[in-house]
Amino acid sequence: MAEDEIIKKHTKAVYKSWRDPEKSWKQKLKDILLEILIIVFAVTISIWFHNWSESINDRKAEKEFLKGLKYDIQADLKEMTGDREGLRTQLAGIHYFDRAAGGEKLLKDSLSKYSWVFFAQTQINPRIGRFEALKGSGKLDIIENKNLQYNIIDLYQKNFPQIFRLNQFTNTLMADKVDAFIGDNMVLDAKGSLTNGEKVLTSSKMRFLLMQCEGIRNNIDAYSQGINMGKTIIKQIDDEIK
Repeated sequence: MAEDEIIKKHTKAVYKSWRDPEKSWKQKLKDILLEILIIVFAVTISIWFHNWSESINDRKAEKEFLKGLKYDIQADLKEMTGDREGLRTQLAGIHYFDRAAGGEKLLKDSLSKYSWVFFAQTQINPRIGRFEALKGSGKLDIIENKNLQYNIIDLYQKNFPQIFRLNQFTNTLMADKVDAFIGDNMVLDAKGSLTNGEKVLTSSKMRFLLMQCEGIRNNIDAYSQGINMGKTIIKQIDDEIK
């Protein structure tokens, strides 16, 4: 029986007892106090049972959410690890061309190995649907472990956005500045081979752009932070659902 029905029923009993002309005022007072006690007890039990039932449902929902989130983060970790390795290789290529710009001989094999670094684009596509759905429902508090809850929020609202912003900055730098400069200044022979690589690399403009490309370190650091947070969350989830 719902709380309002319980209150309604026993309120009627109080009114009926109070209006009964055959009862003394002492009996009426006794009956009224008894009905009030019944109301308080019944409502308390009803609220407790409701909260208990809701708590069970929350624990079930929390477990299902964390299981699914673990799957999402594992997929994200695989993507982030691959992206980070690609960025490390890209940075190694930038370092090579920076040395070549400083006078080191530009080798054909190294040029072939690293020529892609100026045209690379790095994107991250985290699986955010499950988190956003729980957040949108206003039920993030079903995650009882508050440290785990805060870590999850940090991953989705701090780490992933930071990686996205840095990737966007680097991609824009490469596409709008580095690629554009190389495209405007390189000279190809009839076979499509670069004939003035040293001249392009040693130009002041290119050396300045190579210095800007060193910012890829920040992307790598952001990925590392995201990876570490993801691993921490997975460990915490395993502790929660084991």
